[in-house]
Amino acid sequence: MFGRTRQQQTMIENLQAQNARLEGLVGLFAERAGVGEAELERLREESGAPRVPEECRRLIAEGKVIEAIKVYREHTGAGLKEAKDAIDRSRGVA
Repeated sequence: MFGRTRQQQTMIENLQAQNARLEGLVGLFAERAGVGEAELERLREESGAPRVPEECRRLIAEGKVIEAIKVYREHTGAGLKEAKDAIDRSRGVA
């Protein structure tokens, strides 16, 4: 838990799960509205949503996807699934 109390860790896990559910809904709504991944990513960036750091983009270009996920987690504090999903979106993998 890296020095966090159990209560803090539980709260973080609950927020991460809620965020994953909301991301799923956004994806579903975007699909139903005919909004493509590129447009959705542009909208996320405009809204101030966390974007994939440049270091992650570089690692992706080098084929170092796992390293990119690790760096994304370090930069954003995201959980493993959230980070993997963000990197996959950045790679154009659904």
